[in-house]
Amino acid sequence: MNKAHNPPAIAQPIGGTYSHGLEVPANARTLYIAGQVGLAPDGKLGATLEDQAEQAWRNIEAILASASMAPTDLVKIVTYVIDPRYIQGAREVRARHLGTHRPASTLVVISGLADPKMLIEIEGVAAKA
Repeated sequence: MNKAHNPPAIAQPIGGTYSHGLEVPANARTLYIAGQVGLAPDGKLGATLEDQAEQAWRNIEAILASASMAPTDLVKIVTYVIDPRYIQGAREVRARHLGTHRPASTLVVISGLADPKMLIEIEGVAAKA
């Protein structure tokens, strides 16, 4: 079982939606997930931030399942959005997929992704004993 670390000596996670650190047991398998965008299996890209974020999370869940893991095994995620206006939407979709699970998390606003139509990309690391 991964253990969250949010020491009282530092400010608590903003909004309480992530952990500052997650400790992984020595016997855990680790899965590194490349950045996932809103591309569906048929190659179609969602039109909105919410569409793309939902598909990116479905892609992550499929990768996790292929390794016999679940979203609760995520220990670190990094979310990239191309506009600060997308931050709240990205957080809302993440909350739907993670529920009360709080991996270490970073959200970065960048100037663009590999395709100008891409609005969000999410990468992750999962660990399971």
